[in-house]
Amino acid sequence: MHNNKRIGLVFDMDGVIVDNHIFHYKSWQVLAKNYNLNLNEEDYRNHMNGRTIGEVVRFLQKDASEEEVKKIGIEKEVLYRDLYQPYLTPTKGLWGFLSNAQEHKIPMCIGTSAPEKNVSFTINGLGIGHYFKTILDDRSVTKGKPHPDIYQKCAQSIGLPNEQCIVFEDALAGIEAGKAAGSKVIALATSHERKALNADLVINDFSEIDVQMLYDLF
Repeated sequence: MHNNKRIGLVFDMDGVIVDNHIFHYKSWQVLAKNYNLNLNEEDYRNHMNGRTIGEVVRFLQKDASEEEVKKIGIEKEVLYRDLYQPYLTPTKGLWGFLSNAQEHKIPMCIGTSAPEKNVSFTINGLGIGHYFKTILDDRSVTKGKPHPDIYQKCAQSIGLPNEQCIVFEDALAGIEAGKAAGSKVIALATSHERKALNADLVINDFSEIDVQMLYDLF
């Protein structure tokens, strides 16, 4: 039986709510080819996953102007949504897990460095917006992950200290951000091997956990 401690859940979106990294990578591959930029999968996993569009473009093209960053970013996200649209599906076990957490009156938030259009495409496409008290996208982020900024704002938005929140992440930068915020971190092994994930708990998908396991982390 879980204790009386109040907890909150904070979810990254890409690689957590949806297992979509291959589609992001494919769209970046097309853009890299079009703009003659160097890109490999290892760089994508280690330096681009979980970062804002601006950070990713500048990783690929260090001297990119604001206009170029915006142009490439918009192109990439339109391409990504077109590629992923026919395959949009939640990570295994997500709906049941969200319903269970909602029944236990656990407040939930999404905190992502993804742009607003991708967030509405994903959340509205899956029909899960009603589970979340707040949804924060890249407009809320002044400093991208691994800076804890986004997760500090998420905790504030659901009215709990970070120390009472559990962050769900898949990216190395995101796990670092959750820990830096002072939260517990559950990592999903969607974009990295389990052994690379330095989290309080590592899962393959949401079918592997229940509400009691959340309280057991404290």
